[in-house]
Amino acid sequence: GMGGIGKTTIAGAVFNQISSQFEGYCFSINVREESEKYGLVHIRDQVLSQLLEENLKIGTPVIPQYIQRRLQRKKVFIVLDDVW
Repeated sequence: GMGGIGKTTIAGAVFNQISSQFEGYCFSINVREESEKYGLVHIRDQVLSQLLEENLKIGTPVIPQYIQRRLQRKKVFIVLDDVW
């Protein structure tokens, strides 16, 4: 939708309301701009860092098995804002 009509504000309010129901959560804004600057692997690493609550810098397209195992049974909530 058009910029400036409150989509991010609504997404943030919903996120704040329900994120505590999940074992991991991530709210990423300006995804398009960040991915253009730093690449999708960087965005993915940021999301994984937030979900696992540690600073991860994987830097490769393939997610290591140990990270996959840590996430596979986790209930997570991810909001990516400004993606097109």
